[in-house]
Amino acid sequence: MHTRRSVILVYGAGILQGAAFVLVPSLGHVLETAPYRFSVAAYGALYFPEILGAVIGALLAGRLHRTRGAAVVLRVGLGANAIGMALLALASLTRGDVAYAAILLETACLGIGFGLTLASLNPTAAALFPSAPTAAITTLNGAIGVATAVAPLLLEVARRAGAWGTVPAALAIGFAGLSFGWDGGSTDRATRSATARARPGLRSFVVAVALYAVAEGCFSSWAQVYLVQVGHAAAGLGAWALSAFWGTMTLLRLALGVVPERGPARRRLLLASAFGIGASFLLLAQLRAAVALVAGFAIAGAACGIYYPYAMAFGLASDAGDPIAFAGSMVAALMIGEGVGSFAPGELQRFAALPAIYAGAAALAIPLAFYAWRLPRLGAAPSGRRK
Repeated sequence: MHTRRSVILVYGAGILQGAAFVLVPSLGHVLETAPYRFSVAAYGALYFPEILGAVIGALLAGRLHRTRGAAVVLRVGLGANAIGMALLALASLTRGDVAYAAILLETACLGIGFGLTLASLNPTAAALFPSAPTAAITTLNGAIGVATAVAPLLLEVARRAGAWGTVPAALAIGFAGLSFGWDGGSTDRATRSATARARPGLRSFVVAVALYAVAEGCFSSWAQVYLVQVGHAAAGLGAWALSAFWGTMTLLRLALGVVPERGPARRRLLLASAFGIGASFLLLAQLRAAVALVAGFAIAGAACGIYYPYAMAFGLASDAGDPIAFAGSMVAALMIGEGVGSFAPGELQRFAALPAIYAGAAALAIPLAFYAWRLPRLGAAPSGRRK
């Protein structure tokens, strides 16, 4: 019963986290119109506290884990998320500078909560299913993906009813309930069983995830713009490109969660993901028809599906030292890479068009493939031989 309850709490927290993460992006058209009327610059500035907070939270997770335990890391993360969602609900009832300040504080709280919560959830999921840790982590990230796809639809329904603030309010209640209901128990002991300093070779996992996140940011942050600029599509069709990207990523994560832990299948899939990411960039650089571009972003989402969760799983299996600190470093790398992938194409368009930038980004497949070859060997190598 304790394990079943823990599973429900861990995966429930992941679902809530995925839903909360996409609320502000989903409110973009609301915040730029009356009665809010945020400028483009003001709206863009909302994301900086979130990225900075996520990196800080992820990097603090290890220290908090060593001093207070995994259960406290998760409770603090859930609490920060609850505060953030309460602030967003408050913003729905206010206007002007008050609303903007509330959302600015919300993104900071959400970032801290995101960093702490994901740093705790990944190793905790693996500890709950010690015979199938990769499946546990991949399924967790798939569940988070489902929430990111469903939450904008629920928010739109609430907006049309004139009460979009009910969605963050409900999430705030959910986060608070999970925070008070979580009892780390056996999973806390499991994640504290290894607290040695991480070995130098494990930096490879962090670099690999950062590079992967650059690719994911290029795809996800520019999908809508790509369809409008290159495919000359309407904004509504551009939204389908982003949905196709996240949808196929989520479906592949859920489908490949059952791949056996032993054998060469996971290693081959990780390598295929690296080459698939590069091929997706090249494919999109050649396409011009809007419908074909939507299909191209769907292919890109599938290619990206398992690189991050598999890298996380191989790292946690590699005697990573403190698993919460390791997972926190991975989450920080993910957010930093996402930031680079989101902002770099905008700056590079001073010198080249988006198709040319995407064609150049295909070179990311080379280091990604190298790390796809290296990471499983670091995970499988005996401690005394790891370099």
